[in-house]
Amino acid sequence: MEKLALTPQEAQKLSKPNNLIPVMTHMDSDFFRDWCIFLNPFVKLTPREMDVMASFLKHRWLLSKSISDPAMIDTMLMTEETRHKIMEECHITKQHFYVVMNTLRKKKVFVNDIIEPRLIPNIRKDNSGYFQLLILFKEKD
Repeated sequence: MEKLALTPQEAQKLSKPNNLIPVMTHMDSDFFRDWCIFLNPFVKLTPREMDVMASFLKHRWLLSKSISDPAMIDTMLMTEETRHKIMEECHITKQHFYVVMNTLRKKKVFVNDIIEPRLIPNIRKDNSGYFQLLILFKEKD
């Protein structure tokens, strides 16, 4: 998998964005599914795998609103209760869920039952009510 994150030194060199495009969305599975579609060239997920990953990302984001410790969020995310909610949201059986999870582990989306941190969108909400997600493109050498 290619490097998806900038070093702190690279991030400091960037100027502020000069063009912003507002996108109307709800912070639900649709946003996180769109994020998975964006990541698909890097991780090659099937539509069902994207559904499950999007649901995990949504639940992780919801947990992060009330829990500040990333390790605790990761632990809570993998509880049986959360897994059951994800199965219901994705309309899949427990057996199918475990098959999808095994595939996501093989694709390194989950490592040691934790979502690969580089695949988690860094979403910030500003004072005007906008959720911000900055995407940077680097030209290949």
